[in-house]
Amino acid sequence: MGILFKKTNLFVLSVLICSMTLFSSGDRELVEINRIVAKVNDRIITWGEIERKMDHLNFSEKEKKKRADEFVNGEIDKFLSIDAFAEQGMAIPDAYIEQEYNKKLLENFNGDRRLFRDVLQGNGQSQLEYRDQIKENIIHMHMLAKRKRSREEISPVKVEQFYLDNQVRFQTEREIRIGEVILSVSKNTQTVEELRVKAEMLRDKMGSLDDFKQIASEIGTSYFKDKAGDWGVMVKRSELRNPTIRDQAFALKKGEISKPFPVSLLVRMDDGKIENSGKSAYYILALLDERPAGLKPLDEVRFEIEKILASQIESHEQGKWFAKRKRDAYVTIDLPE
Repeated sequence: MGILFKKTNLFVLSVLICSMTLFSSGDRELVEINRIVAKVNDRIITWGEIERKMDHLNFSEKEKKKRADEFVNGEIDKFLSIDAFAEQGMAIPDAYIEQEYNKKLLENFNGDRRLFRDVLQGNGQSQLEYRDQIKENIIHMHMLAKRKRSREEISPVKVEQFYLDNQVRFQTEREIRIGEVILSVSKNTQTVEELRVKAEMLRDKMGSLDDFKQIASEIGTSYFKDKAGDWGVMVKRSELRNPTIRDQAFALKKGEISKPFPVSLLVRMDDGKIENSGKSAYYILALLDERPAGLKPLDEVRFEIEKILASQIESHEQGKWFAKRKRDAYVTIDLPE
């Protein structure tokens, strides 16, 4: 169903929305791309324009139908911004538009004007139309920026209330820093059972973290061997992909050393897939440091909250502004079913 907004003192205009033309071509359905799907004062928006924007984002047909209204309203908002810009007597210098035009030519086409022209023609767009598009986008962004709220407008009271009402957002997970000793099958150790025995003998020698670090720097196949087995970074539970290592590591307390445990080793196949290699290694882990789960202090998240609140206010104000512009303009919308 079409949606209509119009000024009460405007002469009722003739309906200019074209009917959708459908053709049967086997199992395919063709839609006339020049169908007018919206009108903003004296500007029209065609289905071809909207579909082209969605094609650039590789939307499926289902996604196009679902999000067409969003794209049409985006174009309507842009035209309302342009009209408001003109009403205020503002103008964009031609030199600035030319500068942006040349910038996009250089960035997107490496300055190749022939390639640029061919791409525009493929999109059914002339260079003049592309310049107009640049101009419209500049004006739209300018008008949006004028209504943009700054963090300075957000009171400390609102920030603190948001913090209290949304503490789940600022919860932190427990993070740990791990050290490891890895024993793999080698010329001297041929079986998994031999690995287990060797790992248990080494574990018996680890009376402290210093003992662990000494052994980790001398024995095993860990990538971090030259750092005494220290991973060097804090990790969250979700960041450890191997479930065996994850469960063993997060069961430890700070300063504690695990008992030896086997881990199935993975291998990258020629096709890039990761599969079980059928081999195992024995691990000994130490929990070198930890950062307990908790709530981030307000001062640490104040800037983030100010940005969230500013964005919420800005979105609300933008909606009110566009709703008023729509009420004062002649707008029709008639999307394909």
